[in-house]
Amino acid sequence: MPFVPQDLLDRISALEREVRQLRGRAQMRPRMDQISNGRVVIAEGGSLEVLAPDGTGLFGVGAFSTYFNHPDGSRQQGVIMQREDGTTAFSIRAFPDAELGGAGTQAVSIWDRSGHQVISDDTTSGRGIGSPALPLPFQPLPPANEVIETSSFVNCWFATIQAHNPVASLQLEFAAAPGATCEIKVQYRVASEANWTDIKTDSVAAPASATALVYKTAWYTFPLDRAEFEHVVFIRIQGRQKSGTGGVRVSCLGGFTRRTYSRTEVPEPPVQALAAARTFATAAVGDTVGPENGVDMPVQPPPFPQSPPKEDTADAA
Repeated sequence: MPFVPQDLLDRISALEREVRQLRGRAQMRPRMDQISNGRVVIAEGGSLEVLAPDGTGLFGVGAFSTYFNHPDGSRQQGVIMQREDGTTAFSIRAFPDAELGGAGTQAVSIWDRSGHQVISDDTTSGRGIGSPALPLPFQPLPPANEVIETSSFVNCWFATIQAHNPVASLQLEFAAAPGATCEIKVQYRVASEANWTDIKTDSVAAPASATALVYKTAWYTFPLDRAEFEHVVFIRIQGRQKSGTGGVRVSCLGGFTRRTYSRTEVPEPPVQALAAARTFATAAVGDTVGPENGVDMPVQPPPFPQSPPKEDTADAA
């Protein structure tokens, strides 16, 4: 009778268990809902999308639909986040319709549920805020809203702002007594500049036969030329009685800064103003008043120089 080891059955049972374990492990799949280490790369125009249970898109990054193609026909790459009701909440994208910001330039935008950009950068100029528009805080200077009888220009209204939007728009109402002519002047300058730029000169004349003041109301819109983002700029309104007697009046009805509506409103770049702004910022340290011109205004020097952007070390790691 052949020799049979006493533990043969135990050894066979252990071998069967190991085979079953190996067979089970071979059929196991790695978890598909977790990345413990490393990074995920979606390349060559791919996209990542997150959908709600009903199919509503909540988040997407990568290639947009062909509706958002660039003018040259290439697919636009961007980011969009939507509320669960399907309305856009945040986006980095350009619009096919140039009137909405330019088909080739992307805006970073926050949206309300009605489809309005409540916060965005200015896509046409590439500088500053597109939305929201910001108020112009005009302050009256004597003789604002009073009778002016001098034939020389006098300061009537003054506004000091930081340039966040690229365009300024203001509304004036001015009037002349019978037989007189009222002339107004809208002026602008960057705080680091010494001289004013005349934006617009306008007038209204009242015939001698008039029985009361003759009024004119008008809007004046202009880009904030030579002003870098957050540069301090000044806007000044002047008025005078150009001819006649009886006096004139100059009133400011309000104003605001806003985004550009067309490329013709893009401000001139602050190429030469940059060096002047640095000099001005150095000279203004410890100063509490603005540069002359008859009006002492607090000054906040422009934020220059700026630190260079830090290098992205993610790839290097």
